[in-house]
Amino acid sequence: MIISHSHRFIFIKSRKTAGTSVEVALSQHCSRADVVTHLEDHWFNRDQRGEWLHSSMNADGFFQHDPAAEVKRKVTPEIWKGYFKFSITRNPWDRVVSDFSWQARKKPELRQAERWYHHMGVPFDEFRETAKLFRRFVEGDWTTNDRFYLANDELCVDFVMRYESLTEDLAEVCRRVGLPPVELPHLKSGLRKGGHGYVEYYDDASKAIVAERHRNDVRLFGYEFE
Repeated sequence: MIISHSHRFIFIKSRKTAGTSVEVALSQHCSRADVVTHLEDHWFNRDQRGEWLHSSMNADGFFQHDPAAEVKRKVTPEIWKGYFKFSITRNPWDRVVSDFSWQARKKPELRQAERWYHHMGVPFDEFRETAKLFRRFVEGDWTTNDRFYLANDELCVDFVMRYESLTEDLAEVCRRVGLPPVELPHLKSGLRKGGHGYVEYYDDASKAIVAERHRNDVRLFGYEFE
């Protein structure tokens, strides 16, 4: 999350939308007076060469994924009303698969495992097992990104970038706030294994659950399962 007083913008960082890459890119243009939240030094927060690109500063009291209502509470009314506020959205069905893959890093119950009989020559379809685990995940407790750019089911920010057109939309943000074009680093890649598209993870029931919970993204941004 960034509050740039030097360029008069607020970037509210949603989840599983390449927000870290955007934050890193924009942090390079922030000054000493700006707020840029901290990142932990994991491999997935470094670029492909292993370099650390993020510049955090003045983040006391602010957190990476503060919702819009919390950011509004923490800043003055003049800042909230006067600064250009933006966030990021993503195709809901793709985003939930990304969330599942992210959480599976640390949750063994979300990862498929070969049984003893597979070592005796019984075929093991790894992706089929992953898809089963994913569909159970969809039925459980996970959240949308509504809180980062909606209030009372309507937009409370000035602009919402789309993950699917992030380069072009970030260029538009830079134009509006007076920044030169920035290049997005590639961070947090390689976490989804096997090269399967998001469509392959779903059955009719899990597809409908995501559509219902993400009804605001479907309504406001026209996302479809495709």
